Amino acid sequence: MKAFELKQLIREEIYKTLNEVEPNVDPEAEKDAELGLKKALASLKSDINSIKPSPKDKELKEGLALTAGLIAGAPGLINALGKGVNFISSFFQKDGKKGTVVGNSLKKWGHQLEEAYLGIIGDILLKAFPSVYAGQSVTNKFSALYDMSHTIYASLLVAAAVSSGVGAMEAHSAIASGLEGGLSAFKASEVVGLAAKIGAA
Repeated sequence: MKAFELKQLIREEIYKTLNEVEPNVDPEAEKDAELGLKKALASLKSDINSIKPSPKDKELKEGLALTAGLIAGAPGLINALGKGVNFISSFFQKDGKKGTVVGNSLKKWGHQLEEAYLGIIGDILLKAFPSVYAGQSVTNKFSALYDMSHTIYASLLVAAAVSSGVGAMEAHSAIASGLEGGLSAFKASEVVGLAAKIGAA
């Protein structure tokens, strides 16, 4: 094959790649995800003052394992997250969006807004469990605060997807692949279990 023919083939492949339409992409669903996630983020920010220290905070410091189930008992936390899910899913429901397009759009916008959400969720956890997370940063990948913030964020996104007609495990798979580093370190059962509590709030 001549050099110029090879260049032409490479150009064609690059053009195809750049103009390839992703499967199950729906611009309206993506707009719904953007608006819903931004509104839910604003709601979480405004609810941060309603979060009180958990009665379990001292017990947890003394060695009781911190699980998503115990996180769910933090006063005000589940209600704040539940409100967020309602904001997100309301946009999809209004436009009749459900299934895979919802999961894909939440994956995309969930990744784009991940840093902002983790900052707020980290602040909420520091208020709810001041003893447990004392001196920890949500940006430290080796901290328990980092792990739990990611688990809660994934659970929020999964709950929003499930509320919009996506199967729980399907939602977890789509969303986990879009978050920073994936969610390989976090148990799917824990994320889905917490998502169910958030969705029911």
